[in-house]
Amino acid sequence: MKKMLIPLFAMLFLLFSPQMASAKSLFEHQNTIVPEGQTVDDVYVVGGDANIQGHVKGIVVVVNGHLQLAGTAQVEGLIVVIGGEVKQESGAVLGDDLYNFSLDSATQNSLLLGGGLVLGLWILQLAGSLLLVLIPVLICVLGRQKAAAFMKRYGSGPLGKLLNQGFWSGLILAALSVLLLVTIIGIPLLVLVLLVLIVALVIGVTVLSTRIGEWLPLNERRADWFKVLTGAALITAFANIPVLGWMVLGVVILLSLGVCTQWLTGKVRRGQSK
Repeated sequence: MKKMLIPLFAMLFLLFSPQMASAKSLFEHQNTIVPEGQTVDDVYVVGGDANIQGHVKGIVVVVNGHLQLAGTAQVEGLIVVIGGEVKQESGAVLGDDLYNFSLDSATQNSLLLGGGLVLGLWILQLAGSLLLVLIPVLICVLGRQKAAAFMKRYGSGPLGKLLNQGFWSGLILAALSVLLLVTIIGIPLLVLVLLVLIVALVIGVTVLSTRIGEWLPLNERRADWFKVLTGAALITAFANIPVLGWMVLGVVILLSLGVCTQWLTGKVRRGQSK
């Protein structure tokens, strides 16, 4: 890991450095010495140590190596040492700033941990986005007539009513979750509540995807699965927008709970009428 990071830092620094190496610059991949009495413009050393005894008019960059500044050394420009140590003897004259980046074990662990977390979150976001698109399409394709009838029945109602029902259903589920969390015995039941939310989200996203797909003028003569695909893709795209995505997901969850509440209410009423 360290061997990969150090050249990366060096390339970034050299890319954005305000000064470029001239014909009198030293660019080496080995131990380099600027002897006393010699004057160069810049010194670049990658994979070796640098020993400055003379005069450097520009910058000194040492990557994956150590820098030794003798008492007779004079450096007018910037000094950057990445992955090594700087040893300065008394009498050395420095004209600009000195930066020393040492990638010790703690730094490497922090980089690995941070990079792992970022990569993990990105993979989870990618997987969630793919599921938001694929699952509604699969339900539409596999369910066919049953799925179409369900979408037509519960997807044509006013959105305001669905949001209201979803809001109150969400409050009830939140209160139930808090009560289950307080009691040790009820903690396993939280898994059941989570499954209910996941099923509600899947059903709700499928219904909303169908409705959005049917609203699009270009989808009038398209197949049902294509309408669901375009609707789900739009929902997923807006859900991945920073800040706004959380609001979109919140609305989708409330609408999903509203759809499921209507479905359960209809089941109960039909059971009572029998």
